[in-house]
Amino acid sequence: MIVKKYKFFISLLVSQVLLVLVFSSFHVPKQDPKRKVKTIVIDPGHGGKDPGCNGVSCKEKEVALAVALKFGKLIKEHFKDVKVIYTRTTDVFVELEDRAKIANDNNADLFISIHCNAAGKPVMIKDKKTGKMRPKTFKNSKGKLIVVETVNPEPYGSETYVMGLKNEEGKMKVAQRENSAMLLEDNYESKYQGFDPNSEESYIIMSNYTSSYVIQSAGLALKIQEQYSKKAGRLDKGVHRQSIWVLWRTSMPSVLTEIGYLTNPEEEKFLGSDKGQTYIAACLFRAFRYYKDEQEGVKKIYNDEIENQVPLPQEKYSVSKENAVMENDSKSENIATDKIDSSKIEDDNENEKKIIAEAEAKIKEKERNEAIAKEKAEQKAKEEALKKNKADSIASAQQKHNIDKKYNQLIALAEVQLKNKKYNEALEMYQKAYNIDVPDKQLADKKIKEINKILKEQQAEIAKQDSLKQNSIKIDENKNRIEFKVQFATLENEVDVKTKFPNVNDVWFYKVGSIFKYTSGSYKNMQDAVKQQNKLRELGYKDCFVAAFKDGKRMDINEARKIVEQ
Repeated sequence: MIVKKYKFFISLLVSQVLLVLVFSSFHVPKQDPKRKVKTIVIDPGHGGKDPGCNGVSCKEKEVALAVALKFGKLIKEHFKDVKVIYTRTTDVFVELEDRAKIANDNNADLFISIHCNAAGKPVMIKDKKTGKMRPKTFKNSKGKLIVVETVNPEPYGSETYVMGLKNEEGKMKVAQRENSAMLLEDNYESKYQGFDPNSEESYIIMSNYTSSYVIQSAGLALKIQEQYSKKAGRLDKGVHRQSIWVLWRTSMPSVLTEIGYLTNPEEEKFLGSDKGQTYIAACLFRAFRYYKDEQEGVKKIYNDEIENQVPLPQEKYSVSKENAVMENDSKSENIATDKIDSSKIEDDNENEKKIIAEAEAKIKEKERNEAIAKEKAEQKAKEEALKKNKADSIASAQQKHNIDKKYNQLIALAEVQLKNKKYNEALEMYQKAYNIDVPDKQLADKKIKEINKILKEQQAEIAKQDSLKQNSIKIDENKNRIEFKVQFATLENEVDVKTKFPNVNDVWFYKVGSIFKYTSGSYKNMQDAVKQQNKLRELGYKDCFVAAFKDGKRMDINEARKIVEQ
């Protein structure tokens, strides 16, 4: 069953490998050909006036955004070197073309679009002429018969899409639903050059699409599906090819993943829960991590909390009915075995073996060419090393001569500066000479010690004079020190100022006889003291006033102001 399910994908991969090998044989890159994954664009589907598909209580635009933000957060936490860009982080409408443009303008290395799925089934009515049941239909504005559908609650599971070589029959509804968002855009007909998302004819142009990124896209899609099944317990509905606009317009590996059906009540509960969204985001992160390592040639085994996330039981919602639905949905992928010619199968197998053999031969030839190129490069490197060693020997002798010459010149210049008692200049010259790599540095070392001793004595004398001057200044400042304080209270007893005056800062008191007088602040000028006086009055000390002090003793305020203002 698995072989049948991915038979188309194997053929696609082999064909693309041949194309890549053929065209890459004309150019051998000089640098590491591994593809670095430095920027990822995460695209939460729909948004704003475009709700996407709806369940009973959940909207696709809300679930897709929640999962996208959790997914992006995991990348930011574990890969600091990866830039994460969202096409939207809130409930806003973003046009399809703009989603692809965001990825292209930022030179993204990967594009992942997150969506929820929906299922419908035809509304059956009794034909008046034949008496048999048939689907109910109506004609649209273009005269085309459209089948009327109602919600089908039975299908469930997850699937992922890549932009393929041709559309898969039976999967057109998915493409039409995801592309229909363009109908909500202004002037969509001119912007998308007449493309009609509801017309199968419009997909003919897109069906001719080929991409050098299809292998990487499909590889990532398989990793995503594997994680859905192994860890989140989702039914794996496979990897499919379809003409989806955002995948067609992005210039990098791109996938669109349908994380589950909102039309299935049980799956809707899972997707709408924080637990379900956390599991889906973790699946996407693990797949991204494996893909990144694979692209960059990194072989690493992870043993963190995300890697060891407890797997959920496999979902089983109405299994018998679901099997029938899956069989109908998969008719285009798996042709009934009773209609397949056995000789045709053998021919297909032989063709596939031939293609694989040719691909392997190309790979081996490429490896041989790379080995020859490597051997030639190593030989050339050895020859260049020998030439360099010879040149280095000659250069070394010349360098020694130049060093000795420079040392002697610096010593001579230093002697002149020392004779003229320019000690700092002389010291600098001797130090430069000492730092030169010569066998004998005794003269330079001796002179450096002599000059340092002289400079130390000079500095000591300067420090002595500075100390005397500072002491004189301090004495004068202490004799003439005047300060202004704001007196705000007079009490008969000494009190705890923090308890008594909790709202007053910098409280001090002086005693006159048996009376305690309390002041606030200490200021060098009258203006600052008046400002503090105003603040205290606002606090309720209406009778406070400015008092002057000299050396801690009360003095006449006018005399103090006269001295300070001189």
